[in-house]
Amino acid sequence: LGLAVAAQADTLKKLKDSGTVTMGVRESSGALSFTLGDGKYAGFHVEVCQRVLADVEKAIGRKLEVKYQAVTSQNRIPLVQNGTVD
Repeated sequence: LGLAVAAQADTLKKLKDSGTVTMGVRESSGALSFTLGDGKYAGFHVEVCQRVLADVEKAIGRKLEVKYQAVTSQNRIPLVQNGTVD
């Protein structure tokens, strides 16, 4: 539990310092996540992330620029672990 709290604090500090967050998104996962084109995404998972990010912005006291990174079911966990996506 202690490591999870430390990792969370590090991520929040990274977001606050950089002002950006990278959301991992699937490009064609049915209603869960899909691309609209022009670098825009929609779907249930995207909406959940947007709501979480609204709370994160309140917690860190600043607006975040959202960047998107396409992920697959095979690479999404490694991309979170290595910090490519938040």
